[in-house]
Amino acid sequence: MNNVIRFCLVVTLCAAPFAGVVMATGVGGSPPCWPPPCIPIDGGLSLLVAAGAVLGGKKAFDMRRSRKDAI
Repeated sequence: MNNVIRFCLVVTLCAAPFAGVVMATGVGGSPPCWPPPCIPIDGGLSLLVAAGAVLGGKKAFDMRRSRKDAI
């Protein structure tokens, strides 16, 4: 149970900076960059980074579990 709580905490802490970026965009009415035809790469890129972090955390968790079972 302790490992599940630790895993959820790590995932939450990894995702928290991306949530702040998503909430901060679009405030104020002015375009987020200049000149206005911007190419947004943050949305998809942040989701890919978050998915990679979750996948890496799961693989690390599984490897740790398999080592404990082997002992």
